[in-house]
Amino acid sequence: MEWTDIFSYLSLAFYGLATVASLIGLLGRSARAKKLAVMFCSTGFAAHTAWLIASLADGSFSAVSRGFYLMPLSWVLAGAGLFMARRQRQDIALHFVSPWAFFLGSCAVGFAETPGAPLIAGPLFVMHLVAVFIGVGVMAVAAGAGSIFLLQEKSIKNKAPLEGFRRDLPSLGTLDKVNAMATIVGFPCYAVGVLCGFLWARIHWVSFGTGDVKVWISLVILAIYALLFHQRQALGWRGRKPALLALVIFSASLFSMFVVNTVFPTQHGF
Repeated sequence: MEWTDIFSYLSLAFYGLATVASLIGLLGRSARAKKLAVMFCSTGFAAHTAWLIASLADGSFSAVSRGFYLMPLSWVLAGAGLFMARRQRQDIALHFVSPWAFFLGSCAVGFAETPGAPLIAGPLFVMHLVAVFIGVGVMAVAAGAGSIFLLQEKSIKNKAPLEGFRRDLPSLGTLDKVNAMATIVGFPCYAVGVLCGFLWARIHWVSFGTGDVKVWISLVILAIYALLFHQRQALGWRGRKPALLALVIFSASLFSMFVVNTVFPTQHGF
């Protein structure tokens, strides 16, 4: 068994444990289980980091597979969740980050031998991937916070009593701050990533790839991201609309990764 395999299985095991612990902590209102969830997710992230480094060291990135894209994406998502959980002093981010990191990491392992895009590399390509991954990763956290925001808001509007685990959920203001932070960090990164992708395509494909469905989906996501960023910064949007847009952006990103890349003809891989 290779070192990359060991680290990948360790990271998935700890993300899985974090998912179970966070579910028990949330539904059972157990502070101990929530602390275990944070510890398991942090350990999974450390193993995931070692997995990423080992893959770079042994040349696994020399051949692009569909799993190639999902492994660093799930790493960014987990890192964004841990960062926001510590920054906002709320472990709620880990309740949806852990299962997504487990799912995407599992897909990365499952698709490790599946051919993806042609071999592509270079500084622009690396910047393209890193920036897009950050933009999608932080918006995944915002989408999770948005889901809880909408749930809490509906309960408050219906004057339903906050019983059970709902009493432990963060306030609407805290959830909105997660969205604001994700937007401030995510939009510039995603915009830079798309720009680098266009420049790389212009240099290596002698076109901007305008006939590629993946390109058009990326532009749609960028437009929605820009709308969210502008409305928050210029008009002071807060609450329901930013939460909905975060869900739309992340859902469109998943559609791009799992539907466009497998169903439609595209020069991109996973």
